[in-house]
Amino acid sequence: MLQNFRFARYRFAYTVQEPLKMPQYKGNVFRSRFGYILRDIACLGSERQCEKHCQFPERCIYSKCFETPVPDDSPMLRGQPYAPHPFVLEPPHTGQSDYAPGDTFTCNIVLIGEAINLLPWIVLTFQEMGKRRIGLQGRRGQCQLNTVESLSAHGHDQTQTIFTAETEMLTDEGTVLRLDDVMYAAPHTTDEIELAFLTPTSIKVNGKWTSELTFEHLIRNLLRRIRFLSYFHCGEDLDVDARALIAASTTVKHDSRLNWLRKDRYSYRAEKFVPMGGFIGKIHFSGELDPFLPFIYFGEYLHIGHHTTFGFGQYRIPNRLFK
Repeated sequence: MLQNFRFARYRFAYTVQEPLKMPQYKGNVFRSRFGYILRDIACLGSERQCEKHCQFPERCIYSKCFETPVPDDSPMLRGQPYAPHPFVLEPPHTGQSDYAPGDTFTCNIVLIGEAINLLPWIVLTFQEMGKRRIGLQGRRGQCQLNTVESLSAHGHDQTQTIFTAETEMLTDEGTVLRLDDVMYAAPHTTDEIELAFLTPTSIKVNGKWTSELTFEHLIRNLLRRIRFLSYFHCGEDLDVDARALIAASTTVKHDSRLNWLRKDRYSYRAEKFVPMGGFIGKIHFSGELDPFLPFIYFGEYLHIGHHTTFGFGQYRIPNRLFK
């Protein structure tokens, strides 16, 4: 199962050079600047062409990150224009809004499958983000990208510095992680588990956003997300009996302490505020959990639900070391 699934985690560390202001939740700032600057430096066509339809979807770096095409003969997502994004952003987990010269912050990114090959472009983009200023529009400031570190899986202390401001050279792609790394030091058998949702998590049930997460909802969303990411970005379908797993998931009990949190974002492309929100908090599951553990532990890295490229859907299993 998931023999070809691979991903990598990176941490970008900045030093502020000019005063700047950020919102309390910073996912929109990093996501919007990432997309805008990547398209600016990597797009093969004109901006007008890119806005309408990518002319080179198989070769364009921006398209591979933000508009991965679904092949016409694909058995999955047929009729949908794009596959799920092959990256997850993890913006700074701080409520700090005002930054002065000398302040520091970090932003993490997870690259999935073939997107790992795009690391040189992504490092260049994050370097340019600092040079071209980060922050709220009208309150942006320059920052220097000091280092890029490759992060290992939880349970390991090692990090590898693969880029520094002094050399401005990317030396390595870092540590590529697989299922064995995900399950390192994880229990392979348990009858209870608690998940702590750290960022707003947007999940739909019967077409409506919900803050009542059952174990069945969790597993349905994890299976769907992992399968699509594996198929479109790692070249491998998920070889499991999904129907049997979903049927078994209905017997697992839950006790939740979740609250809905609204985090609207301003879309500069649409020139309007876009409503966004999700639940945060903790939820405890009890029952026969063993068949589901690989997917739950994968979800710690891949996030779950909608808006994962803004940092939504991040959860942790408490009492586990996770950098």
